[in-house]
Amino acid sequence: MTHEDSALVNARTYLSLGKPADALRALAPHLASNPDDDRGLCLASQAHLSAGQAAQALGSARQAIALTPDNEWAWRLVALAYSKLGNVAEAKAAASTAQAIAPGLWVTHAQVAQVDIAAKRITGDAVEAAREAVRLAPMEPDAHLTVGNVALAQQDWAAAEAAFRASLRLQPDHPAARNNLSLVLLRQGRAGSAAAGFIDILVTDPASEVALRNLRAVAAVALRRIHFILWIAFAIVTVAFSGASQPSDSPVYGLVWQDFLIATAAVSGIFVGVYIVQLRRAAGRRFGRFVRSIPRLDRLLVVWAVLLVGDYALIVAACFTSVRMAQLLYLVAGAFLVAGSIVVIVRRRRSVERVV
Repeated sequence: MTHEDSALVNARTYLSLGKPADALRALAPHLASNPDDDRGLCLASQAHLSAGQAAQALGSARQAIALTPDNEWAWRLVALAYSKLGNVAEAKAAASTAQAIAPGLWVTHAQVAQVDIAAKRITGDAVEAAREAVRLAPMEPDAHLTVGNVALAQQDWAAAEAAFRASLRLQPDHPAARNNLSLVLLRQGRAGSAAAGFIDILVTDPASEVALRNLRAVAAVALRRIHFILWIAFAIVTVAFSGASQPSDSPVYGLVWQDFLIATAAVSGIFVGVYIVQLRRAAGRRFGRFVRSIPRLDRLLVVWAVLLVGDYALIVAACFTSVRMAQLLYLVAGAFLVAGSIVVIVRRRRSVERVV
């Protein structure tokens, strides 16, 4: 192996290990002595993309195209760089050029679809390109992943699930397919199964920010469902209190209200319990790990959970006191629910800030 080949091999190895900075360091002396090596320039572009340096990636890819205009790899890298920079028109043009240069390569068709996926505007061309990628490479996991991502962007949950499962049949440990399948399950309301998927990803890659973020979303969905059930219980009792006559000291009056409050607490508790059992059954042996992971996922989730537990404790306590005291306890329970809603709003604002 020549010194030049060694530099390229080392760069590819570093990229496969997720170390773009090391890849660029390995390529630097090689490109200094071989500035017209389009392969090295493409690897440098790929490394810049992995490092989040889209402008530098575009520059390296453009240099490669200047040397070899029919280099489909370089054109795909240009498309990726423009997508990262938010220039959809140029990204589409570059992806179409790569597709025209090498129509027999599945990756060129996948790139056409990926431009639309990144732009969050799926066109007919993207759908057709994704299908063509699978037709050309039915045994390639990433081709099926592309079809799944297109369907995910279209909110076609059934098609997305089928595509991601096809990808995982070919490569069971495919991280993107595992993550996106769990995301689809979450969108379908199958929070327990989604949690199990994200937990499995974190077992193999504890530093996965994507899996952690999505696991936070699962926890939020579960708490939101419980929050809704408790709001319903609070609303029913509040309406009953407001529509009733003034509290009476009559034992019969107190017994009627006590039975009503006990029934409300029991029914709401059953609904919450059934939902938790469904979560546990779907998550399987990962359920305990999921619950234990909530404190490290987001402190606001812990605050939210504590408020909901406190709310239900007040609902139960109201069953075993006077009517006047029950009204007071429900007033406090309502404050807990409002505080929980404020936590939801704060979390949403923080999520928007993270995306930006």
